[in-house]
Amino acid sequence: MLVTTVMNYSDEKEYNLMCKGWIKYALLHFPDSEIAILTKGLPPSVQDYANENNINVMICSPTDEINFGQNQKATHNVCFKLFNLCKLSEKFIFIDADAFIVSPGSALIKASGDQGFIAVNHQLIPGHTDHLKEPVLNSGVMAVSDIKLFRWENFKSILHRDRGFVYPGTDQSLINSYFKGIGYDYTHKDIGFGWNSWAAHTKWEEGVPFCRGLNVEHPVHINHYWYDAKPWNINCPLYKSMINNHFRD
Repeated sequence: MLVTTVMNYSDEKEYNLMCKGWIKYALLHFPDSEIAILTKGLPPSVQDYANENNINVMICSPTDEINFGQNQKATHNVCFKLFNLCKLSEKFIFIDADAFIVSPGSALIKASGDQGFIAVNHQLIPGHTDHLKEPVLNSGVMAVSDIKLFRWENFKSILHRDRGFVYPGTDQSLINSYFKGIGYDYTHKDIGFGWNSWAAHTKWEEGVPFCRGLNVEHPVHINHYWYDAKPWNINCPLYKSMINNHFRD
């Protein structure tokens, strides 16, 4: 099963190291999968590391079907990320480039055989998601084994219908709107919060990551460094170990 991400970060030391870390842990935990990166173009050091590890770097372009004006986040996440994910012709697992998988990915691959689309709801995080009236998925981790469920025309139609985003996020909002609209249960009993867990609440206990301090505590399988919890901001031991070892620009 293809494992993919989108990397369009600026050529900065911290982001380059994070992207190399994504590659490292994807290779470690998906040893039998093809790894592909969708990008407008990688910084030289990240491209070199991808080449050394036989990563499929796919140079992609955004669609010009939608104009978000000065909204750069929507332009990237919808017109580049979502558009190009929808163009994939094989089943895939998507993991955001600011997320490290820290457990074997076999459980996610196995679960994807049970249903065509799997995602994880946002954790209940004070100040971030505790105001939401209903569960909403976080699009940072998705398993798509039925690509007919993940079509650009469906998401574009929702955007035109709603004239904006109903749920938090941009591409994430459109994905939520679509699957909620068709009454599709994207959750899976074996793929819980730990498979898309906010890194700000990750505690390392004897080298093993756990989510602590939220209403539901659990082991962490994918550590997601979204918002301000980038790995260099939270002293993530995985990131620090890469600095201390051979990952240097």
